[in-house]
Amino acid sequence: MKETITKKQLLEFGLLIGFGFPILIGWLLPSIFGHAFRAWTLGIGVPVLILGLTAPRLLYYPYKSWMILGHVLGWINSHIILGLVFILVLQPIAYIMRLTGYDPLKTKRKGEKTYREVRIDNNIDLKRIF
Repeated sequence: MKETITKKQLLEFGLLIGFGFPILIGWLLPSIFGHAFRAWTLGIGVPVLILGLTAPRLLYYPYKSWMILGHVLGWINSHIILGLVFILVLQPIAYIMRLTGYDPLKTKRKGEKTYREVRIDNNIDLKRIF
């Protein structure tokens, strides 16, 4: 299924890069780390902004490249970063639970022949459940 890119999407992309790139990369990040404004970001932001407002169709290939980059970074995020979170966070928790003998699912039988638990009789009025 081929997705068509609309003129509105290209216009929004032009506005995003035109305003967002100089603000985030040129001003916000350098000011957080104690650096001056990066004027070269205006060299990227202003032309893209002008193209986005006047001829958004010319932003077709930069938009496609941006989307491909987004898909690649999404793959990296979902596979590598979440894999590291699993190994560095969840695996140690599992080891600690095993060492302490904690069994949240109660899968180990303590002398019983079955997993079945005897039901505690709760008198529930089925006409007035809530």
